[in-house]
Amino acid sequence: MALFVLLMGALIWYVYQNREDMGRLLTLDGSSAALMLFFALCGCVMNCVYHRIILSVFRVPLSLTDWVGVVFTANAMAYVLPLRADLVFSAAYYKKTKGLSYVKSVSMAAGNIVFGVAFALLQMLAALVCTGIIDQVWSPVLWLIWGVGMVCLVAFLVVALVLQDHQPRFVAKYKLVRDVIDGFNALLRSPHMLWQLLLCLIVNNLFQMLLYMVCFHAIGQEVTVYQALFYNSVSWLSTIMNIVPGNIGIKEGVMGMAASLMGSMEGITGVTVSLLQRVAVMIVYIVGGALFAYPVWRKWNLAEKKEEKPHDA
Repeated sequence: MALFVLLMGALIWYVYQNREDMGRLLTLDGSSAALMLFFALCGCVMNCVYHRIILSVFRVPLSLTDWVGVVFTANAMAYVLPLRADLVFSAAYYKKTKGLSYVKSVSMAAGNIVFGVAFALLQMLAALVCTGIIDQVWSPVLWLIWGVGMVCLVAFLVVALVLQDHQPRFVAKYKLVRDVIDGFNALLRSPHMLWQLLLCLIVNNLFQMLLYMVCFHAIGQEVTVYQALFYNSVSWLSTIMNIVPGNIGIKEGVMGMAASLMGSMEGITGVTVSLLQRVAVMIVYIVGGALFAYPVWRKWNLAEKKEEKPHDA
């Protein structure tokens, strides 16, 4: 909470210091706002489909509330709760209503994060190569960050795939690491599902890339496809671990730094675009979460009453 207050204060101070530039956010035309909400909605729906594909491995019947409602409600909660509480809520819901193992549900979600990181790093590589060749901008810092990310990913793959029977002690010691490895290996055991997830990732990232392009256009800054691809991958990587609700302040700081390091725009532009993208996605999730909150709560209560009946008898 203290970190959240500190980051919120820093973001508010930054916005106030650059209030003239930020004032452009209040003068957006209707078409830009509509496009932002449309692409944000498309991305959120694809996130639900992605979630549905992962749940298919458990072979349980799922209603619209179970895979759309839970995703919207959980992501709305993520804006007020820290440390990926949305994943914990989802796992608790499926345990309560479907009898799914809490550990299995969490590990599958955690393993999926690794898959997403690999995809984001590949996107970032493509964007950096295009930026270097076309724009003649080679940022040593950005390449170093990408290199560190790849080293971490390769190290994880070695531990998860090569050293399965002889894993280091820290894997057994830290349950979170073990859950991530188990979930990732579970994903790899289903090639058909992996192809489906890859298709969903491509479509979802296309919508997110278009959303960033509209956000940049809305503040009078045009970006190329590969630049939008870069900002989308950086934005996703900055939200892997939600230290504070919605990673407010952290994501904006990362985007501002990335914009400066790219050399084509000022840091304030990255912060402004990050805020625009955040607001668009937040509106969609909060509205969707509000619509599905009651059905999700109702199914939770019904499952709880069914658990209590045997005790009453």
